[in-house]
Amino acid sequence: MKILILNGSPHKNGDTSYIVNEIKKKLQGEVEELFLYDAKISPCVDCRYCWKNNGCAIKDDMEKIYKDDYDILIIASPVYMYNVTPPMFSLLTRLNYIWSNKYFLDITHVFKKKRGILVLTGGGSGEPKHALDTAKLIFKFLNSDFDSKKDYIYSLNTNNIPAKEDIQIKKKIENL
Repeated sequence: MKILILNGSPHKNGDTSYIVNEIKKKLQGEVEELFLYDAKISPCVDCRYCWKNNGCAIKDDMEKIYKDDYDILIIASPVYMYNVTPPMFSLLTRLNYIWSNKYFLDITHVFKKKRGILVLTGGGSGEPKHALDTAKLIFKFLNSDFDSKKDYIYSLNTNNIPAKEDIQIKKKIENL
């Protein structure tokens, strides 16, 4: 089983990465983790290449995602201003070619069916609804089955209770 982790945290030893590392201990398989702050993923620049051509004109680390050879997709992000981090949002914009190819060229991209797991963390205790909605769009475009009841792990209020001290996190990981 191949697992692709899209880690949207700028902190490789922060709360988001702690949870991701605990999940990696639980899940079996070949793991590739893409740290989005280190990756070369440009946002969509509305060049409109995908209006007339199959695919995206920008060639960068998105190719690892477009390759679509993984069975589980893990999206992990801290919540910044009620949403995912900027590199994760840039990744979403690059999936625009799927929509454009379908509606301008009648080309439907069907990615391999995979399981989706979402990890969200936040220093405050605010509602991460927008981050959840953004992640759901990424899962949808990449054909990932995401069940928010069992495949959604979040640790909020980490300024007061770090993820590694959050007892609920350990339970949620065990139930994956």
